[in-house]
Amino acid sequence: MRKMLFLALTAIFAALPAAAQFVAPGGTVPAVSGSVNGENGTVWRSDVSVLNVGSAATSVVFVLFPEIRNNGPVFDVQQSEPMVIEGNSQLTVANVVTSMFGERGKNGALSVFSTDGAPLVVASRTYTPGPSGGSFGLSVYGALVADTAWIANVEQDGFFRTNVGVFTPIDPAEGQALIFGVSVFDADGVEVGSGSVAFEEAGLQQKNLDFFGVDDALLDGWVEIRCSDPTAIWYAYATVIDNVTGDSVYRAAITQQASIP
Repeated sequence: MRKMLFLALTAIFAALPAAAQFVAPGGTVPAVSGSVNGENGTVWRSDVSVLNVGSAATSVVFVLFPEIRNNGPVFDVQQSEPMVIEGNSQLTVANVVTSMFGERGKNGALSVFSTDGAPLVVASRTYTPGPSGGSFGLSVYGALVADTAWIANVEQDGFFRTNVGVFTPIDPAEGQALIFGVSVFDADGVEVGSGSVAFEEAGLQQKNLDFFGVDDALLDGWVEIRCSDPTAIWYAYATVIDNVTGDSVYRAAITQQASIP
């Protein structure tokens, strides 16, 4: 199955512009949650919508990639059965990680593609019920990057904390690891933390800024991420989280490279 996924996803990503803000035969949500308990009583879940902008019906497949922690992936890569979306119609899956794949209390990343190359638009919302009713959350979207990417306006102090995530949907070459070097700077460009994240297989890794040695005194910072393979396909982001309410802001990493090889 992994070989089939590799061929399908490689074909999709090869067709995407660098900024990945154009209609394409698929899309990626770099972080999805399945009924994940957070701080302050939050419980995070992700709804995903797929819009078929063509006039003819198409079939779509969802591929769920695991979060990778110290002991390895929290589950195996999973693929849905093809699902039909009629022309000019939309499919929305609530709490996709749990309802479609049966994973509860876990994070991952999601790729969606059409089996016939039909153009799709993918959107997501990750949210939690509010303590006084209603809900609050954030829109998570994929911006394909390569080589080096940057994230602006992060904060780590008594009021806010920041997590940095990296997702790669393609396994590195056998016997090789994909290394991402992460540097954190203050507003004046002074480096206040650094470290690296290694991938031996496809998946998502998310780290708090303290993992990179940042103390709780970063009021207005930014992040630079460098990949050991400039041709690799990957996504990165930061979530800046209010320590009081648990509400979050999503910031996609942006690349300078003009095109993806």
